[in-house]
Formats: sequence, C-alpha cells, structure tokens
Amino acid sequence: MKLLYLTNLVAAYALFFYPAWFSVRFLKLHIINPFSIILAMHMPEHVMKLYAGPLLLIEGGLFDQAYQFAVLMGNILMLLQAISLVVFYKIFILLHVERLIPFKQTVLKKIDMKRAEGLFLFACLISLCLLAHAEFGILNWILNPREGYQIYRVGHGHYYAIAISMLAAAMGVSAFVEKRPQKILCRGLFYLVLGYLFGSKGMLLAIGSSTLVFLWFVNSRHIIKSIILATVLVCLMMVWNLYMAIGSFELLSVISYFDYYKNAADYYREYLSGSIKLFNGEVALTSLWAYVPRAFWPDKPFVYGIIHVNEIFFPGQAETTSTPAFGGGVEQFADFGVVGVLVNGLFSLQSIQTALLSYLIFRNPRINVDRVTIASAVMIIVQFAPGFGTFLPGPYYFLMLIMVTAVIIASRVRGAYQKKSNGKSLQITT
Repeated sequence: MKLLYLTNLVAAYALFFYPAWFSVRFLKLHIINPFSIILAMHMPEHVMKLYAGPLLLIEGGLFDQAYQFAVLMGNILMLLQAISLVVFYKIFILLHVERLIPFKQTVLKKIDMKRAEGLFLFACLISLCLLAHAEFGILNWILNPREGYQIYRVGHGHYYAIAISMLAAAMGVSAFVEKRPQKILCRGLFYLVLGYLFGSKGMLLAIGSSTLVFLWFVNSRHIIKSIILATVLVCLMMVWNLYMAIGSFELLSVISYFDYYKNAADYYREYLSGSIKLFNGEVALTSLWAYVPRAFWPDKPFVYGIIHVNEIFFPGQAETTSTPAFGGGVEQFADFGVVGVLVNGLFSLQSIQTALLSYLIFRNPRINVDRVTIASAVMIIVQFAPGFGTFLPGPYYFLMLIMVTAVIIASRVRGAYQKKSNGKSLQITT
C-alpha cells in the first residue's frame, strides 16, 4: 500500500509540470519558456501545500488515507486538464482561429502603450483608495495591507477585483515599452511594490512570474539568474506578508497557511465515512451568487458555492470573507463525486483558454515584441499579466476584457488624433 501511496505522491509532483511538457512537446519551445518559468516560481508554494503542510498538520502525515484520496482526485483532475489542453489546442489549429482575431495589424507605438498604462494605473489606484477608504482607512491599509485584504473587503470586493485587473492591464500593455532587460526589471520592481498593497501572497508571486516571462520574450541572456533572484525577492516579500498576518515566524503558524490539502483530507475523511453527502448540484447552482456584487445586493448570502463545504468545517467564517481553501479537487468533487472531477477536468475553462492563447501567441510566427499590436497586447494581458480577471466571474470577465481593449484602442486613436491635429496646426502656422 505504501508503494501505491508513494506513486500517488510522485505523480502529483510530475503532473504539476504538465504545462511545461505541453509547451515543449506541442509549442516546440525550449525548456526555459514562459510556462516553465511560471511553474518554477510557483513550485516552492506547491511543495509547501502538497507535502509540507500535510506532513505537519495531518496526524497520519503523507500516508493518511483521506489525504491520499485528495491527492488522487487532484491527480485525476490535472491529468484530464492536460488531455483537455492538448485536444483543444489541436481543435484551434484545425479551425485556424487566428483568422477571427481583430486588430492583428494595428500596431501600438511606445506613447500609445504608455498612455494606456497610465490610464490603467490611475484606475487601479482609485479603486484601491475607494476600497481602503470604505472602512479600514487609506493609511491603515498602507501600513498593513494584509489585514485590509483579510478583513475589510466585505461589501467592497468589486473595488478589489477592478484594482487587480487594472494593475494586470497596466503591466501587460507596457510590458515591451522598453526592450532592455534592466528596464523590464525596474518596471517589475515598481509593480511588486504596488502589488504589496493588495495584501495577497499570490499577487506578489504573479507579478514576479510575469516580470520573468517578459524578460524571456526579449531574449534576456540572464534569465536563469533573474529567476533565482526573483524567487528569493518574492519569497522574502511573501514571508513578510505572512508575518504581517500572524505576527511571528513560528514554524507551525507559517505552515498553517499551507493547509489546502489538510482541509481537503478533512473533507474526504468525512465523505468516505458517510458523514457528508454530495451536494448534487447545489455548489454549482449557488455559485451563481458570485455574479451579484454585495454592494448592489447587501442581503446576498455569505454561504454559496464552495463555501458550503467551508461552512461544515469553519462555521460562521464566511462572514469574515476569510475562508480557508481546499485542494485536491474538492470543489469539483463536492456536487457529483468523481463524475464531477471527470467533467470539470475534460472541459476545464482554464485549459481551453490556455490552449487558445498558446496557439495564438506561439504559433509560427509568434508574437513580435518589436511590433506590438492591439491584439497581441490584449493576449499578453490575459495570458501572462498578473491576475487579470481574478474574482470576476463569467460575464464580468468579458466586460472587463472589452473595457481594457477599448481603452487600448482609445489610447492609440487619441495619439493618432493628436498627431493629426498637430500636423494641421503646423500647416496653418506656416
């Protein structure tokens, strides 16, 4: 049995790298590429969630039966997501979807990208200020963004969601304003500082990963050194972020933040013993409440979607907006069991989006960073900018995408109009 358990654990580690395998096998990229860079940046966190947390937080450690079941469900989900990624990639090739993409030839000048970046940054800062001012206070938020993130987003989450997407759009549209690696690194440091204000460990990790991806696109000779330095810097910022939350560096306190699989093991243990029944669609159906901002409907229930599972183990915590996460495919399993995992894996929206954008960005010829178009800028934002669309479900995501595209178009049109106007005034004066 232990051999099976060990095989399960090794498979979980190997499957984590399926996007890198896909990038080398199907996109024909070198092993050091945007997918492997992002995975390398996230690997320490993944190891902490998958191994370190369960080892110290679960009584049976890595050989606990419920934990092993959680790992197995996660493995099945990742394997099917990998299959889905390949299948949909092949479908997009057959359909020649690039023919349907608008603005492929509409080139952005440096001033257009800077103008769009400025507009997005302005919107980001306004949203953050409105969020902080609502309850916690702007100064308090700056001094302890982690506390603001954890406690003071209730009823104002739309500001937070908008701020994340605006920061992503700003960083993405300006990614190749300067092609020199030093300039890209400086921009990355600026966005890391700004990202610290979001109070999220994941945001810092995403910004660091995006910066390294942009370095890869400009063929930086020091990409491996940059990965090492970025990993150290981001880890230090994440550790400080954790310290702001727990007030100490005690080992168990730190490890408790990597309880994803411990929580999943608790769920599966209760399910396997018959203490918890499947929700038979209630999790999926009630997740539609995510489309309703609490600012528009104050009586919106706190318990909906996957939070139904949270409520079993952490009753009343939903009202604080600080709900522990579950790994091991619990959200996909909770409604219909293994069938839910199979369906969600095969028709994973994440896999479909990655397949589409991978084909559009890396097909031959791939995106040219010396000739950034409106279409390529939007694709970079969606695929590689940090956290675009986070907390924006379905229609809100597409509305944000349309708005971002419109701002980029307007930035270029405004630049062209100003140039035309300056030309006319010059002719009049002469």
